[in-house]
This record gives sequence, structure tokens and C-alpha cells, in this order.
Amino acid sequence: MTRGKDDELVTRADLERAIRSLNATHLHNRDGLLQLAAQVVALSDELSRRLAGADTPTVSAAVEARLPETLEAIRIADLGGTRVALTLEEDDLPAVEIPCAELIPLCGARCCTYAFALTTKELDEGVIRWDYGRPYIIRQRASDGFCVHNDPSTHGCEVHARRPVICRGYDCRRDRRVWIDYAKRIPRPLGIAVTYDDPAEPIDLRARMRARQQAVHLECRALDTTRGDEAAPLDPIE
Repeated sequence: MTRGKDDELVTRADLERAIRSLNATHLHNRDGLLQLAAQVVALSDELSRRLAGADTPTVSAAVEARLPETLEAIRIADLGGTRVALTLEEDDLPAVEIPCAELIPLCGARCCTYAFALTTKELDEGVIRWDYGRPYIIRQRASDGFCVHNDPSTHGCEVHARRPVICRGYDCRRDRRVWIDYAKRIPRPLGIAVTYDDPAEPIDLRARMRARQQAVHLECRALDTTRGDEAAPLDPIE
């Protein structure tokens, strides 16, 4: 058990808030570098056009005009460049009703082995554990790869009522990693890779980038507008 000044307990909430603050600083500094890179690229492009004889406005005006598009392209290229992952909270997202108790004996709750990032709201609530080495990915057991909230004996979710938004919206019935035929309750054998006949739907990188920017904004705002003692009390660090 860790103690701080005046022998006050350092709780998991204290530790996680400190880690989140450091990660928010990292994200802020990284985006500052991306903005600087966008300015350099926009300026270089404008100088190249002028050397080629292009008739353009003043350098500053031309660079300013190109900056938003250039920054967006650089942010898209950087989507995989940071280890801090966040999911954007979706308002009023309805829960998908799946008969998990009926299906778990067949599928083995394999969806609980999938890795995904939490939302700022879930971080604030402090119920769902996340991997401190891979913020803010759901924490998984090293022994079997299942979510730490998955009961090893029954494979039921121990926090089902407060499960993450991704879990609430997940529909395994359409997931070919899980079912060969859901209607006939035929699960796909474990360890067999899935191949798709149809090409995958194109990924909207611009939408993904904007969702990430919004998620990061919400996380930074949450840390700026709350205090540590407003967080729900969590277990002390052993």
C-alpha cells in the first residue's frame, strides 16, 4: 500500500489521474509538433511553386490558406504514430441485446479477448481497468488474453451493467471471427483465420482522425475542469 504526504493513501484514482495528465501533455506536445510540421510543409510547397513561376498571393497568405488541409493530412498520417489510444464517447448509443448467457458455452466469450480503447467517461468512472503500458487499452490477463473483468470460470462479464461503450454496441452475430453461422449457432473454430470474399469497406481516415481529435479534446478538457478528489474513490494501490 502506497502512502503520500501526511500518510494519506495514494489510491488507484490518484495514480491513474497522474498517468492521464502525463499522457495529455504528451498528446498536446505531439500535436504541437504536427502543427509545426504542417507549417514547414506548407511553406516549402509555396516556395517550390514560386520557384516554378507560379503567380500566388503573399507567402504568408498562401501558407495560411494551405495550412488546414496540410495539417489534416499530417494528422491522418500520424494516426498510428502515438501509443495513447482513446475511443470517442457516442451520445445515446443503444445497447445491442445479445443472449450472452446462451451463447458463451458455444463461443467461449472470445469477444472478451479483443483489444480496444476506453472513453474519457469510462476513465473518469474508474470501473473499467486499462493497461498502464498501453493507455487506454482495456486491460487483459497475461495468462489467457481475456479482459480482466471476464470471470475465468464462467467467462461471464463481472461488470456487465457498466461495461464499456464498445462492448454495449458490439454485435457478435455479424462477426465472422465468431460465427460460421449464427442462426444455426455454429461457432468458428478457434485459431482459424477468417478470409473475406468481399473486399473490406474503405476506411474513412479523415473521419477517424477527426474522431480522435475530438476524443483527445474531451480528455484534456476533463482533466482541466475536474480535481482529483472529485473522482470516485477506488481501491488503494497495494
